[in-house]
Amino acid sequence: MARQEQCITLDEVWGNLLDGIEQLFQFQTIRYSKWMLLYTYIFDYCTKNSDVKGADLYEKLRDYLRNYLENLCQSNTTLPDQEILEFYTHQWKKYCISCKILHGICSYIHRHYIKRAINAGNTNIHETYPMAMEMWQQVVFRLFYTKIINFSLNLIKAERNQEKIDTETIHNIIQTYITSSINQHGSTSDTRSQILDVYQEYFEDQFLQDTQEFYRQKATIYLQRNSVMDYISLVYSNFILKLYEVVKKLEEVLIIEQLQSIDAEAKILVHDEKIPELNLVYQTVHRIENGTDKLKNMIENHIYQIGIEADLKIYIESIYNLHQKYLTFIQKAFDNHHEFIDIFNRTCRKFINDNLFIQTIGNPISMVKHLAHYCDKLLRKEKEETNIEIAFHQIKILLYYMHEKDVFVNVYSKLLAKRLINKINISNDHEQLMISTIATTCGFGFAYKMKQMCQDIEISETILVKYNQYCENQQVDHKINFSVMILNSNTWSFSTPSNIILPNKLETILNNFNMFYKNLHNGRKLTWLHQHSKGELQTFFTQKVHKLRVSTYQMVILLLFNDSLEWTVEQIHDQTQITIDLLISILNALVQSKILTCTQFLHPTNFDMNCKVKLSNDFKSDKYHINLNTGIQSTEEKNMETFQTKIDQDRIMIIRTTIVRTMKLHQTMLQNVLIQTVIEQLRSHFNPDISTIKGCINSLITKEYLEINSHNKDLLSYIA
Repeated sequence: MARQEQCITLDEVWGNLLDGIEQLFQFQTIRYSKWMLLYTYIFDYCTKNSDVKGADLYEKLRDYLRNYLENLCQSNTTLPDQEILEFYTHQWKKYCISCKILHGICSYIHRHYIKRAINAGNTNIHETYPMAMEMWQQVVFRLFYTKIINFSLNLIKAERNQEKIDTETIHNIIQTYITSSINQHGSTSDTRSQILDVYQEYFEDQFLQDTQEFYRQKATIYLQRNSVMDYISLVYSNFILKLYEVVKKLEEVLIIEQLQSIDAEAKILVHDEKIPELNLVYQTVHRIENGTDKLKNMIENHIYQIGIEADLKIYIESIYNLHQKYLTFIQKAFDNHHEFIDIFNRTCRKFINDNLFIQTIGNPISMVKHLAHYCDKLLRKEKEETNIEIAFHQIKILLYYMHEKDVFVNVYSKLLAKRLINKINISNDHEQLMISTIATTCGFGFAYKMKQMCQDIEISETILVKYNQYCENQQVDHKINFSVMILNSNTWSFSTPSNIILPNKLETILNNFNMFYKNLHNGRKLTWLHQHSKGELQTFFTQKVHKLRVSTYQMVILLLFNDSLEWTVEQIHDQTQITIDLLISILNALVQSKILTCTQFLHPTNFDMNCKVKLSNDFKSDKYHINLNTGIQSTEEKNMETFQTKIDQDRIMIIRTTIVRTMKLHQTMLQNVLIQTVIEQLRSHFNPDISTIKGCINSLITKEYLEINSHNKDLLSYIA
């Protein structure tokens, strides 16, 4: 049968512990075996008694320390000030050592009882060493602190009067209440604040007052005996310079030695973009030499990574800066010699058209598309604040060296047209500046149509003013806000739309403008581009009034519901004459926006013409302005991206023109020489493919612009 463990009483365990504790606080050496024996007494007491939690033994320790310190103070209160100070610091050091050993002996109580009490919310309980420091502060420090602080301040005053003192004594005194505070509040999040409170309460306030009074008296006496300039010289040499040295020493300890930890924290703050915290870090580290170097690198890397993912701005600036750096290098190192300049230009063209960034996004064609969209972003009203003139100069350098300029011009001209038509450009002056940049880098021929487009917009504004005057003179009241743009069909590459039936009010306005324009420019014909027109409608069938931004096609359809709340698809088609595929697309978009309802989904290729479309009486929206024209806009944007076929056709036309112009000049040329000449002439705009050039040569031979020499099949002749 197993032996039953005998319970240990509190008096028994305390009797076993007391001898060792008294030996400890008599500052006698305790061997490890003795230390282990005392630990075992506590362990056995807590584990062999099932009802024991450790609170009673913990209170025994508290009472012992309190009685020990009270007896210590009682026997030494009558000591002189100097002896009290020596007694205080000497006893403090030995007390700390003994309490650290006792802390280890009681470690099982910390785990078994104190940890649970703290987790249960008891904030008045601490482990042994912090508890012992708290006891010292309550018993010893509070009894002697007046004499100790006064004596410490007197020592400082004596040192200021050039007397030699023991500074270690002052250091030890300050450490007593700072250490007490640290260990008393060590488990809280306000440790630093508590330390400062104790330091200020018992030392700093009185110290600063004494310091202020000391130097006030010194200044008064010195000025009575010396000139003001002597006084200023003394202040500068003895105080300002010394304070500077003190600050430098503090910066070394508090900042330089902790810079690794500060930089680690700053890295997290940069990643999270914590602006106030980063400003605090900056205000701290910028005080020291090179203190912001790592912070600068973090910011640079962070912004570069974000920028390269978001848009081309960082990439364009990097290319520009690299170009400027090495252009200066070539000019200074090699006297701006044209051969080195040619090498520089060739090298720039090579790395600008083939680098890691371009490989990441696809190819040079993708790059110029991105560049065109970046320019479009700069010139839109909703753009972020930036210096457009500087940005244009950077773009000019990049565009000068880039291949596929024709792709850029094609994409950019479409984006320009969209900005001008929708009136979302920041200003015509900036548009003209960008067009001038394109003319310089890509050729005037590429920029000519763009100049005409801007001129058309300016002319349209003038014509609209004249039309409004015409309406006033003719007393024409449209009751509808009307604006129009007159665009030259030779400049703007828009497809001709099919005719649609407009509501009478709109038809009347267009007829009036047609009559006005015919009188203004006899012989010119206007074609209305309904696919690019838009307007606003106001709702009256909803509880809350809304303004709907719609395309002309959407407007024509929605206005039908003023006459009837329900129409079939066939009836809508008959009333509007919108092509059926476009009609189905628009109806689906309006149904999706919940302004209309339909009895079934209108599939683009399989739908019922008798399907009924109704106005949604329960339409609701929190917005006052509702844009319903998004579907058509996204389709236009999608179509704008699929233009490779047109690019290829344009390039073939340019290659043919170049071949004819070259052959007309030389009359006869070897085919390989002609191919190389065409490549050289067109390389600045795009890289023509050799097989495409050969195809163009064969096409011109078929059309009898060229012929092959009967004696030499490689020799081509121009036919006048």
